[in-house]
Amino acid sequence: MKRWGPILLLTLLLALLAGVLSPCGRRCVEAGGLLVDVWSVGNAGWAPPTATVTYAGPDGESRRADVYCDPSAPPGARLLLAHGLVDAGKDDARLNALGRAFARHRFLVVIPDFPGMRSLRVERSDIDEIDTALRAARLVHECGAADGLPVGAVGFSYSSGPVLLALDRPGVARPADFAVLFGGYSDLLDVVRFLTTGRHRDLGVDYGGETLPAGRWIVLQANAATVADPGDRAVLESIGRLKRATPEADVTALAAGLGPSGRALLDVFANTDSERFDALVGRIDPEVRATLDALSPSRSLERPLSIDLYLLHGRSDAVVPWSETLKLSRTVRTTGRLRVALLGGFRHARPQDDGGEPGWVEAMRYPADSARILGILMEILGRRRGTRPTAAAAARPGDSACSGPPPSAKIAASTPRGDPTDDR
Repeated sequence: MKRWGPILLLTLLLALLAGVLSPCGRRCVEAGGLLVDVWSVGNAGWAPPTATVTYAGPDGESRRADVYCDPSAPPGARLLLAHGLVDAGKDDARLNALGRAFARHRFLVVIPDFPGMRSLRVERSDIDEIDTALRAARLVHECGAADGLPVGAVGFSYSSGPVLLALDRPGVARPADFAVLFGGYSDLLDVVRFLTTGRHRDLGVDYGGETLPAGRWIVLQANAATVADPGDRAVLESIGRLKRATPEADVTALAAGLGPSGRALLDVFANTDSERFDALVGRIDPEVRATLDALSPSRSLERPLSIDLYLLHGRSDAVVPWSETLKLSRTVRTTGRLRVALLGGFRHARPQDDGGEPGWVEAMRYPADSARILGILMEILGRRRGTRPTAAAAARPGDSACSGPPPSAKIAASTPRGDPTDDR
């Protein structure tokens, strides 16, 4: 028996080495590295992009985008990262870190600057901004990127809605092959309901949750531009900025100068009573309501999307409730695969302990989250051109023998049944 011990150990080590060196094994190792990068987005320092390009926006004005890629390895796919309502825009440190991380794995990453979103404004033209950015990303050839590479779009928080709606444009032949939405939403009005009252609903069940105190004022400021009266817009933006900086500030004097439309919108965002919410919303300017509806996928998506869709959401999100992603998964129609993952170790598009422990420590602290993210990363890595497909992948891009169960099982496995508790 002792004689067979070394032989069995050697056989095991050879089998392990063969697995790591196989296409599936190599992809798993790569996905593991990316997984640590995802958990580390709050710790990474800012570094300059590979290049910055300009392109024509929807209004013909010049737009800028940062590009991340590895000059030593031709990219195998393109990836557009769309920032949300953040005043740093494309210079947000988390986007910078993700751009560099995916560039190390043969992605050409394009991160545009969207002036409206960077100014914390919500506008229907945001859909056009994403659309033109996607078209421009296909024409970027830094680091030897070839034409016709697979394209993915990633939306965070508010930008997830415009990303989906940009992919729904009629007459556009497959603007992207897949989309990843983190902290996305189904209906913007339900997001406002949550931020103002702390309540959210799904399948007839009412939930409570902790909200970001400044969230209501950020969204008020974002929607001020939809009010018809210019004077009301300026006052609402001033109230939003003041309450964000000093939550206890008295805005009575400012509010006194509002017209009926501006006052109605302020009443919605100042309200904290869930039972009054619907009545207050009924009084807002129809143009404001129309803009919110136009940017809500549950109200504006018109046709099935020919993409694969990955929906991720932090269960402790204090800006967009996790129920919005579950509702979105039932609202959106796609001819591709759909995967949903609620993550106990994440809040609003960032890890719970952002900027604390090293990424590998966070990955081990939340093993269920890490397993779900790892599976999605493996599928995304498998889309790169030049990656040798497995037998299972030959039938469908993105599917492979190491991708796990079929799509229907993946949704059931990664979606809790109405349980908002952390998944550790």
